[in-house]
Amino acid sequence: MITQTQIQTKIAPEKTSTTCATCPKFKPTGEGRGRGLCLLSNTMVKEHHPLTQDCRLNLASEAKAKEKTIDTVGKQIKETRSVLEKIKRRSFVKSQLIPRPLF
Repeated sequence: MITQTQIQTKIAPEKTSTTCATCPKFKPTGEGRGRGLCLLSNTMVKEHHPLTQDCRLNLASEAKAKEKTIDTVGKQIKETRSVLEKIKRRSFVKSQLIPRPLF
């Protein structure tokens, strides 16, 4: 008897194994032996090796760190623009208050 899980697997197989070759941190060496450099662990790995849980966790934490950096930089840009606007307003007000010599 075929179960529901087996039917779903036959219709649309799940993508369970992702290999080192599909990882964004994998750089092939180009030597023709199916090896490359893993930039996460700084070691030589085979293209066909499946990604480990450590790799998945490191990729996820790296993505979160990038998002946090982007948010921080965005906040700094907003603060800088705000300060620049205040400076512009102050210099405009000062230029209006300083009497100019008549020539």
